[in-house]
Amino acid sequence: MAMNERMVNGVAVIELSGKFLNDPQVSDFVDRLSDLKESGAYKVVTDLGGVNYISSAGVGALVGGAKSLREDSGDLKLANLSERTENVLISRLGSVFDIFDTVDEAVNSF
Repeated sequence: MAMNERMVNGVAVIELSGKFLNDPQVSDFVDRLSDLKESGAYKVVTDLGGVNYISSAGVGALVGGAKSLREDSGDLKLANLSERTENVLISRLGSVFDIFDTVDEAVNSF
């Protein structure tokens, strides 16, 4: 899995691509969220447009990240889901996350 980050209007956007499976991908993502939180960035959008498979460990990392950010009045929102990731996430976690069609919509929702 590849991970890139950029800031858009004070919101950290993490772009993921490839397979979001287990270690080290999940650990890298969790570590990056922790680094962002420590630097005071509590608003995060995860762009899943390039993710073609997400495991339960990947889903757990998203849920844990959202919970951690929400403890400090922040949030983790999802954007640009592929059909495959959308089926997995919406069926199981549609009530946990705010999910948007585009990164811009997700950023503007903060």
